[in-house]
Amino acid sequence: MLEITNTAVTRDEVWHAFRRAHDVRLRERYHMSLWTTKLVRHFIYTRFGLEYCRARVRQLLHARGFRLRRLRHRHLRAKPEEQADFVAELEELLAAWPVDWEPVCVDEVPIRRHPTLTVQGCVVDAVPAVPTGDDHTKVHVYGAVAPLTGRTPYHISPELGEGELAPFLQHLLAYYPRKRLLVIHDRGEQQKGAPVGAAIREAGGRLMLKPQPAYSPELNPQERIWKWWRCVVTHNHWFATLKEHIEASQNFFRYLAGVKDQVRQLCGFKTPESFAASLQGSGGTA
Repeated sequence: MLEITNTAVTRDEVWHAFRRAHDVRLRERYHMSLWTTKLVRHFIYTRFGLEYCRARVRQLLHARGFRLRRLRHRHLRAKPEEQADFVAELEELLAAWPVDWEPVCVDEVPIRRHPTLTVQGCVVDAVPAVPTGDDHTKVHVYGAVAPLTGRTPYHISPELGEGELAPFLQHLLAYYPRKRLLVIHDRGEQQKGAPVGAAIREAGGRLMLKPQPAYSPELNPQERIWKWWRCVVTHNHWFATLKEHIEASQNFFRYLAGVKDQVRQLCGFKTPESFAASLQGSGGTA
């Protein structure tokens, strides 16, 4: 459609009117949350009597710096002062580190059949497709890493509810029969509740729980183990059954049991002092 010129209206006036209507008129008049060239074209015609084709509307928007961009989430961020306090308290605990204590970092992930996708080398015209399904059943894996020794105990739970950390704490106590444990964990609901409190009391002083600051996955080395787990188990791989996925995850942890030095290198810790220093380098201080 050809543009109908109107010398009484300047292009700047059209632009300023559109900017004023950008937030309000879109929802009130058009009942939409996103401007399109079709809506802009209609707005200009009804407001000024100018009739533009959609290509001309696009040129006008581009000339004023508008581009189509996919919006991004503004993720919640940790408070630097809380991270600094966490590292300072941890340094105090590690200052006179007893031989019979073991720091253990705990986290959990769901196991479901849907694969995680990542970049893969392939012929340009033959991009492989990874299957999916409508089976949404899942279980949850509690994993732990001892940064100073490279040990990686785990526990599979069918649910992820309040107090579900308690069975894993009991598993850790059995895994370390002669150790007292400093368990660093996130602040999820499964880390709270009466079962967790009961497990701590029954441990008789062998358990100390240390919650990390909110939104601070970089302060938990177990996140690095999960990244490794995804690379080995879930990336671009479809499991026919949930049982196969669970078995692959169990085989992954069996493999980790034989490469403790690699786990320690991944965590980057050799001594209690290097543990706190690494957390500082990961964003633990402002």
